Amino acid sequence: MKYLARLPEEPLCYHVKKVSELMEKMGDSSPIHINKQIVKLTGLFHDIGKYTRYFQSYLKEKKSFGGREKHAFLSSLIAYIFLKNNSIIDPEIRLSVFFSIRHHHSNVHNLNKELDDSDPLWYQNARLVKSQIESLKGAKKEIEKNYPKGTMEAISALKDTDKIANELYDVVFSNDNLSLYFTTNLLLGMLVDADIRAVINMDANEKRVEIPENTVDLYLKTLPKSSPIDPLRKEFYELVVNNILKFGFENNFLSLTAPTGIGKTLAGLSAAVKLRNMVQRETGRIPRIIYVLPFTSIIDQNFKVIKDVLQKAGFKDEVILKILLKHHFRASPGESVKETRAEDIWKLLGEDSLFNSQKADDILKLYEKAHTQVETWDGEIIVTTFVRFYETLFTNRRSEMRRLHRLAGSIVILDEVQNIPVKYWEATEKAFKFLSQNWNVKFLLMTATRPALLKNAVELTEPHKKYFFSKLSRTALKIEREPVSYAQIEDWLLPKVRETSSFMVVTNTVRSAQEIFKALENKLKGYKLYFLASSLIPVHREKRVEEIKKKLKKGEKIGLVATQVVEAGVDLDFEVVIRDLAPLDSVVQAAGRCNRNFNHPDGNVYFVKLKEPEGSKILAYYIYDGVLINATENLLTGISSLQEKEYLSLVEKYFHKLRDEGLKPQNLKIIDYLNFLNYEEISKFSLIDNQIPEVPVFVEFNQEASSYIKNLENLETNSAVDYQKKFNIRSAFKELAPKLWGYVVNVPVKVVKELSLPSLPFASSFLLLPRTYPDFEKIYDEETGFLRNLDHNCIFL
Repeated sequence: MKYLARLPEEPLCYHVKKVSELMEKMGDSSPIHINKQIVKLTGLFHDIGKYTRYFQSYLKEKKSFGGREKHAFLSSLIAYIFLKNNSIIDPEIRLSVFFSIRHHHSNVHNLNKELDDSDPLWYQNARLVKSQIESLKGAKKEIEKNYPKGTMEAISALKDTDKIANELYDVVFSNDNLSLYFTTNLLLGMLVDADIRAVINMDANEKRVEIPENTVDLYLKTLPKSSPIDPLRKEFYELVVNNILKFGFENNFLSLTAPTGIGKTLAGLSAAVKLRNMVQRETGRIPRIIYVLPFTSIIDQNFKVIKDVLQKAGFKDEVILKILLKHHFRASPGESVKETRAEDIWKLLGEDSLFNSQKADDILKLYEKAHTQVETWDGEIIVTTFVRFYETLFTNRRSEMRRLHRLAGSIVILDEVQNIPVKYWEATEKAFKFLSQNWNVKFLLMTATRPALLKNAVELTEPHKKYFFSKLSRTALKIEREPVSYAQIEDWLLPKVRETSSFMVVTNTVRSAQEIFKALENKLKGYKLYFLASSLIPVHREKRVEEIKKKLKKGEKIGLVATQVVEAGVDLDFEVVIRDLAPLDSVVQAAGRCNRNFNHPDGNVYFVKLKEPEGSKILAYYIYDGVLINATENLLTGISSLQEKEYLSLVEKYFHKLRDEGLKPQNLKIIDYLNFLNYEEISKFSLIDNQIPEVPVFVEFNQEASSYIKNLENLETNSAVDYQKKFNIRSAFKELAPKLWGYVVNVPVKVVKELSLPSLPFASSFLLLPRTYPDFEKIYDEETGFLRNLDHNCIFL
């Protein structure tokens, strides 16, 4: 028999050796202390179950044999017995190999249930093993030729599957550390990554590119010196650089705490690049830089800055594509494919030749390679979100585990680190400490409002941290304690902004922001008014931010009404900022958008307390934890005004109360789930608590959006049967998905129910607001987005 791994005509022996070699290369490039032979054997054994006649008949003739054609469970058992027979005495390693192979085609769920030998799932799989083993004996020659000595003995010894289940169960429930979880996910991720790379003929790693340690220094020389705080920025940068050279190599936890607008992005990037070069000189290893940010809006902003840095340093565009990767839900891998254009895919689809032409196969392979490069962080500098980063750490999904091996040995910049929820600080510390001690990961925490997280991190602005805050007197925080209806803009808003050149109002709910915006349009003349909130589709938000920046730069009179989407990292600079009641760190972040570049003699930040027009409900309590709001109000008791230099000490007191005085309890359940491999609960982890059920809605706002719907309809009409067609459909959708998100807005379920919207073609988890929908403009307004006229049970966060 000719044993195949998949169609068309890929020999099984070639595939498993290729996967094994790719995993070995991944292991060789990793600083993790794991037996390289184990890594190689995991790749070799992952498909040994495909040598049964059942699988081969299923592959070639689509015959079904009641589950006997499945191979992952059988392969994992054989690998387990082989390792045990060959003196691999560490039961944790055997378990990690078992589950890596067992789940290389499926996400991991409830191991407690899966290892219960009386459970129908285990029993159903185990009862098929005897006939599968007999079938494997028919491939003895082929197995002996392609597998190490002792493999057939392991197959013959595979009799008591219940005993294996009990052994594995004992390992899981006697474990009390994170090593078992991370090792299992590491091996599984490497196996999945190698398996996919083998199929698309992609090497284990892209060729590494060196980044000179003076890269950011060269960029800074090209910048104009026009701001009054440029001398302070230079002083700050030089201190950070000196400290990274002194302390960076010996310490795995570093922090960079400095006022907004002083240049943390460039200083942090320079520190990471210099540290990367230090590690390379000392160890011969080149760490990747993983730059993590809270919001996609500031990812795009920082990505542009880093790209500009590399261009000014002399890197060509084709090299920058290999160095710099953007990884979030709207980043298109196709951006890195120069050989073709996205339009080519959809043209072929429209011609009904996407699934039956070599050209289509070649194009989609290119996109699949680009997707793999981004999804597995196979670059030098990866810019991603907190959500994607935490999904890499705490997950049951194979797709997220694929990049875990590239996290090892990396330098992780956590920018705006205060956005990590307080309740997860201790769990974060435990995970980070494991990664630093066992995987040589270095962490750099950057913020203007340093939380009580990893408090022993070496501060790169010392001994002058307080000095940098004291030298800046750009803003004053003015506190108004009396609750006021947000509808009464004549009382709390108009008097503060009428004589200003520019202003920003930040509220806590979309509905209040929309109504304030409409009221200002009627009552405030002479200003160009803008609105920013998550009720807008991303393409509108992004365009608007750029327009606001240009208007501010020209000195035009503008006003912005926004929700929290503008708080952290967005580079805007207003004369006056008004912030509704919020946790103290959020208030300080909003203040960072006021007089940022010393363009005004004074920058006033007003801290107001808005309530519902009817009744006394304070808006802040709709979206913020009451503990955080109460801690903020208590700290500000008796204070009517604060200068910028006083922000630092107050923020430190605030975080001290939350952590050290136990005002905010820590959630350590996730650590228990990791220790006991409780993947069912791990899968529920979410960095962002969604208090209000929401559903994604695709808004058909323009012709471009309509064309995407047409592409989806074409995909939906093509049913996938064979592997190549499934591959092509999946690859085509991957290319389209980031563009779809540009027109998607999350809407509360209660609002959607009233509209009875249809589903989006091919992507039924999305709803569709078609352009032809009655009163489309009243539902989605170009200025303020998806409108809110309902009660606050369904406010749009």
